[in-house]
Amino acid sequence: MHASESIRYQGTEVPVFNILYLNNKGVLSAKRVAVYHTAEDRNLVYGHQMTVASDVEPTNSEFPTFVSLRTDRVIDVFDTPEEAVAAFEQADARYADRIQQIKSAPDYHGPRLPQDYSFKVCFTGFSKADKAWLTELAESAGMKVVTGVSASLDFLCCGDNAGWSKMKKANELGVPLVRDVQIRLLVETGELPESYGESR
Repeated sequence: MHASESIRYQGTEVPVFNILYLNNKGVLSAKRVAVYHTAEDRNLVYGHQMTVASDVEPTNSEFPTFVSLRTDRVIDVFDTPEEAVAAFEQADARYADRIQQIKSAPDYHGPRLPQDYSFKVCFTGFSKADKAWLTELAESAGMKVVTGVSASLDFLCCGDNAGWSKMKKANELGVPLVRDVQIRLLVETGELPESYGESR
C-alpha cells in the first residue's frame, strides 16, 4: 500500500493511508489509517483510524479509534481522504468486481486466526468470573494480561463498572479503550470493531 503522509506516534514516524475498505460484515467505508504495526503473515495491520465515509458506521473526524484491518479487504488506496470519499460514493460502479472478489473469498467471514497476538491488555470493571474468562481468552491468543495502566499497554478493556481513574490515565497515555466484545471479535476474526455499537 502507498502511504501519502506520516505522523508521529509515541515518538515514531508512522505511515498514514487513505483507503476504501470492506469489513467482514459487508460494511464499506473510506478511512484514514495511521499504521503502527503490521502482521504480514496474517494480512493484518494495526493502528489508529478515522472513518470519513461509511454505509453504516458513524463518521468521526475528531477522535481517532484503534483499529485492526485485513489488508486483503482493502479495495483501493488514495493520496487524499477526499479521493477516498469520492471513491466511496462511486464504489458500486467503480469497484463492483473487487467487492465481489472479497466477498467470495473462502475466509471472508473470518476464520479463527493463529493465536499469537502479542498485545498487552488490562481488564477493568468486570466481575471476577467475567475477568477470569476474558483473561483466559486473551492469554490463549498470546496476549499478555496486566493489572496496571502504562504507556506500553495496547488496550484497556472496560466493563460496565470500570473506574474513572484507570480510564483517565489510559486517555492521558493514548491507550485505546475497548469493550470485551471487541477483544473477543479480534481473537475470532482478526478485526477489531472500531466501536462497541458496530460489534453488536
